Amino acid sequence: IEVLGKTIYLATMTPYFTTGFKRQKTRFGIGKRIKFFLKGVYLVNLLLFLSVMSFVSIKQIRGDYYCPSYTVGLGKGDEVWEEAYVHYPDDSKRYPGGTTLTLSLVFSNFNGHYKLDKSRTSNGRPIYVEQTKSDRTPFDTENTKFNTSVFPYSQLDPIKPAEFRYCGGRWMLVHDYIRKSKHATDDISDCGPWLLRSQEYLGFDLGGAAGGWQIWEGKIVPTDVSLTCDKCKDDADCNLNGECNNGKCQCRKQDGVMYLGEHCEVQLKDECRTITSQNYDGSRVTWSADSAAAWIGEDGIYQEYSRPMYSYVEGLSPELAPKGDDNVALVYTGSRYVITNLEQAKNNATSAYWEWQTKNFHGFWAQAFSPSYSSLISEPTQSDTPVGVDFFWVGEQDEQYGPFGLLRPAFQFPGEGLFRCDVPRLNYCQFCSNGAVDSSFIVPETDGVNCGELEEYSKTLSWKTEDDPNYSICLNITQAEEVCCPAEWAAAVNVSGQVP
Repeated sequence: IEVLGKTIYLATMTPYFTTGFKRQKTRFGIGKRIKFFLKGVYLVNLLLFLSVMSFVSIKQIRGDYYCPSYTVGLGKGDEVWEEAYVHYPDDSKRYPGGTTLTLSLVFSNFNGHYKLDKSRTSNGRPIYVEQTKSDRTPFDTENTKFNTSVFPYSQLDPIKPAEFRYCGGRWMLVHDYIRKSKHATDDISDCGPWLLRSQEYLGFDLGGAAGGWQIWEGKIVPTDVSLTCDKCKDDADCNLNGECNNGKCQCRKQDGVMYLGEHCEVQLKDECRTITSQNYDGSRVTWSADSAAAWIGEDGIYQEYSRPMYSYVEGLSPELAPKGDDNVALVYTGSRYVITNLEQAKNNATSAYWEWQTKNFHGFWAQAFSPSYSSLISEPTQSDTPVGVDFFWVGEQDEQYGPFGLLRPAFQFPGEGLFRCDVPRLNYCQFCSNGAVDSSFIVPETDGVNCGELEEYSKTLSWKTEDDPNYSICLNITQAEEVCCPAEWAAAVNVSGQVP
């Protein structure tokens, strides 16, 4: 009481009424029932409050209010840490226990889908775990067992996914195998060695940590990171290329276009399911997304990093064509396309091996940029397909050449690209290309049509395939060249040996 002040105490305790209030009389038992009723109301309110609070708390702990997964894009696609120390575990199947390798780490290899782990937290925040690049599901964590009669090195380690964790007031991308130093643990946080970290941020939402990201390339370098929550609210979150159903985008296939990706952001036109390139002599080389899916045993289009995977079909020169049961694939790795050799991929004895490799493909752990695997590598790109993208031949490996080695252009002019969609060439009707001898000459057996009119009409005719009616019309028109431009007609006869 003294804390509140003696004056307040005296003011509140001094009687001011000279007439006392008489106690109101009630009928026997009514007051007691009212007391019980009010206590019951208070108890019900308390139970309702505790129930709602418990319900909300359980959902919070379970992570129901967090974004269930994010699509992550790291940097601009050309960020590389050239001396990443990869320390394999003691139970490694591919290397002796405790082996440490120095590898080039292309950060865009870690682009893709990161899913909320509802069973763990990091400093009271959620943990997001990297998913496969093929179908955005968890990587296989069991030890592999393949037929060693074909590949002596076929016992592979399960893919260890990277994780987003919250440590030291920052969100961090960490990987337990990747270290900054060969000997030091460099665990500057309880999360372990970090590859990427946000600015200091107290929020619980990973998506709120926008701006101020830093990446480790042997030193701290500022970078950009895109974080897109995969839970859609309406069709606009699916880029209007799909329908939002229960928070997931269901991508459409319409008007000859198939849409891919978590947000239906990648489009694959029917004419680009098969693409072509050229050998040095101009001969045609064919690649097919449908063949890749058939080889893997998938329906539809097989994807890596939400881009279609292509398989070689035919046309490569003998020195470049796959040998024996080998195959060649064109695959996206997060920011670059690579053409890589798949040793013994068509051998039935290796089917389980390659099925596991494709489902668990990861640009870094597969060392997709190694010259022993890849012969061609593209420029950094976010293109939906390799069409129109410039490529480079992978050459000698030396410190003077950078992380990918010596790259020789596989194009004559920048922007020329190596691949084209398999679109039939547009043909045009050629009639008296040097002009008619007499434009006013009336062509026999016509309703007064002269050569000049036929020449102008022919310019409106084009076709892609010979079953187009314009092709037949053009053939009929060119019959008039005998009278409208006899010199060209005679030359055509001499070249082809027959009347055109």
